[in-house]
Amino acid sequence: MKSLFILLLSLFAFANTCATCHKKEAIKCSHSLHFTHQKEISLTLKAFDIKDYNKSISTLPKPKSNPSSKEDLAYDLLERKCLRCHIDVISPKNRCLACHNSHLNKNDSFRARPTQKKCLTCHNGNFIGVDFLGLFPHDFDKSYRSPLDKRGFYPKRLGGIDYHHLIKDIHAKKGFTCISCHNNKISSNWEQISCISCHQKISAKNHPSYHKKISCIACHSAWQTNSYKSILLRSDIANYNDFKRLFVSEDPYLERFLPLAIKKKLPPVMPNYLDKKLYKGIWYQGYLFRRWEHFFLINFQNKIELARPLLDFELTYINDKNQTIIDAQNFGGFVVTKPHTIIKEAKSCEMCHENDIASLPKAKIFKGALIEGSPLTKEQEKKLHSLKYKFLRAKDFFK
Repeated sequence: MKSLFILLLSLFAFANTCATCHKKEAIKCSHSLHFTHQKEISLTLKAFDIKDYNKSISTLPKPKSNPSSKEDLAYDLLERKCLRCHIDVISPKNRCLACHNSHLNKNDSFRARPTQKKCLTCHNGNFIGVDFLGLFPHDFDKSYRSPLDKRGFYPKRLGGIDYHHLIKDIHAKKGFTCISCHNNKISSNWEQISCISCHQKISAKNHPSYHKKISCIACHSAWQTNSYKSILLRSDIANYNDFKRLFVSEDPYLERFLPLAIKKKLPPVMPNYLDKKLYKGIWYQGYLFRRWEHFFLINFQNKIELARPLLDFELTYINDKNQTIIDAQNFGGFVVTKPHTIIKEAKSCEMCHENDIASLPKAKIFKGALIEGSPLTKEQEKKLHSLKYKFLRAKDFFK
């Protein structure tokens, strides 16, 4: 019933705007992953080990002012930290313009196909998107900035984020944009794009039969973003000096708030991005570290795919009496990742076959469970490191 009410409210909000003519598209948008955020919300709640995790924007419970459980804290985290990329936040008066307006020359320029810049408004930072352009986000710290350019200035921060500049995806180098592949069903849900949609004539010589169950991306991605131990803290006290090094932290509100709060002793408040009201408590986020050099292999839908520790969380809540109510609850998990960092050359054999942490059971330093997929089987691990396959690889190499 609540979902129906949200849908009707959404359609009413479209009245006298784009939906006057584009009613079907408006309905599709209201059901799309870009609007409901169902995948991101459900996966995050599942990582927190919340049983009733299948949620969306319309079914998220209202956060409590004083959380007493991990469920309460997770709902508050989502609405006051994670969902600032929600369409209604980006374009509150007409959500269509969140993607279909480019603001050229101070005039509205409506586009049937969103620009790549629009896509990267949300698909940035720690997520798939900007890696297509070879951008890897820095660790957080006000002193950890990109090198100065020739004029003595820091490089422009795309989306307010500092990046290392790594190798671009080969498709980006050739002039492709996001919409070149994700072109038909964005307003409803993602179309399943695969490499063979374009690359149908794949050389059997260069792709031996024993690699037939390995995904293309597992070998042909140059690098991937890995974030280890995401530390999430809600603090209801004004201990801003403890976090003054987070002036650069990928959170626009926090970056504006912290300098002012330290100077003017402001109360600790932060917006709920869904109802647009301020509530007590500041959400801080950090990582143990972020790197691109390691990768992990898992079984997923009958393919060996790449995985990353995206949902490896520590969760803490300190109330306004400086009492720790929820203390560093450890959850976490590895999820399937498909980095957009494709190169023509495949990874070297050694990057998999001599990689001690490629198979998750061996990665004892990472305690997060698998949220998606399963570890490689003992048989697969045995093949991965066997002399037989070393000889086969050598034979292929010297053909």
